[in-house]
Amino acid sequence: MSLSPFASSSADEADVRAELKGAAAKLVPVLAGQAEEGERLRRVSDDAARALRESGMFRLGTPRAYGGFGAGVRTSMEVTAELARGDASAGWIANIYTGGGLIASMMDDRARAEVWGQDRDAAVAASLTPSGSAVATEGGDLVVSGRWGWASGIDHARWVAVAIAPSAADRPPSIALVPVEDVTVEDTWHVAGMAGTGSNTVVVDRVVVPAHRTLDMGGVLAGAYATRHEGEPRNAMAVASMLALTVVAPMLGMARAALDLTLATAARKPMSLTVYERLADSPSVQLALADAASLVDTAQLHAYRAADDLDQAAAEARQLTVAERARIRMDTAVAATRSREAVDRLVSVSGASAFALANPLQRIWRDLGTASRHGVVNPDLGREIYGRSLLGIAEQPTFII
Repeated sequence: MSLSPFASSSADEADVRAELKGAAAKLVPVLAGQAEEGERLRRVSDDAARALRESGMFRLGTPRAYGGFGAGVRTSMEVTAELARGDASAGWIANIYTGGGLIASMMDDRARAEVWGQDRDAAVAASLTPSGSAVATEGGDLVVSGRWGWASGIDHARWVAVAIAPSAADRPPSIALVPVEDVTVEDTWHVAGMAGTGSNTVVVDRVVVPAHRTLDMGGVLAGAYATRHEGEPRNAMAVASMLALTVVAPMLGMARAALDLTLATAARKPMSLTVYERLADSPSVQLALADAASLVDTAQLHAYRAADDLDQAAAEARQLTVAERARIRMDTAVAATRSREAVDRLVSVSGASAFALANPLQRIWRDLGTASRHGVVNPDLGREIYGRSLLGIAEQPTFII
């Protein structure tokens, strides 16, 4: 695929989006066929990961200078949502790698060449809750040690970006990019939903990370690396807003998949203990499906409005205001909550048979129930952030805005 710079025109990005969504759509039956195996393994299966890699889904966030797509937020969200129609965990790790790719793309050319110079499909996982510790050497390198949980997709990644807690109150957290071969993966991911993401714990023990593979986390959040690489306005992204918002993309795909499955079921399944030969003949089912479809639409409208705002600001090299970022955080919470509400209604339409292990709807229900409770989509916190902003209260309870 021949790609022009991200900011060259909205038409170019739309073409890239359409082609990538088409490729993702072709993967849906492949991923759906591997979803049960991924849950059993508690990681995306090797066959599914190979299909994702060969279709370019590991390089959504790779800079175009290194053969990637440098995809905008709207594009990456629509693509990973499509992947999640087949398997939530596959869509999730593709999304995580996109965010990890953005972090790595902000580093200098030496680091970028190490990551993608020999392999444009090299995946970058991330665990960005500040933890662990680092000691600076005389040359400015960091000796990193610590434990980082919930490193989704670590099994198929070549690199992992970890956020290091500050060593003193007056120092900001930093981000270090570490080869996966230099970390130990602890098997800690035993969960009821999103089991296939393989979100295990990574342990780093006195690994030397050269200065060129580090970033100041405060600088990342403040847009300090926005102009580091010419022709890559994507690096001007409001990173905290983007990383939180894109978490809901797989949820959009899960909700859409649940709606499709329920519509198919309603056309053939009788309603137990009633005169209705098909669920579809029942007015109560018709109303429930209308409600669920509207909830799915509402989730998408909020999520993609926020994505478009992020893309537009990045294209203009403009930093979003706190008020804009607070509203995006609210959009994020709304999208996650409405997706979950939609699936809850759809499960009720299908009845107890939805919980048969052979029925993929129960996996979607568990996956979405887990994913939609991720810390960055906390609906009550999102409402608090947005409400404070509307009232002009400067203090906020989190830096992830």
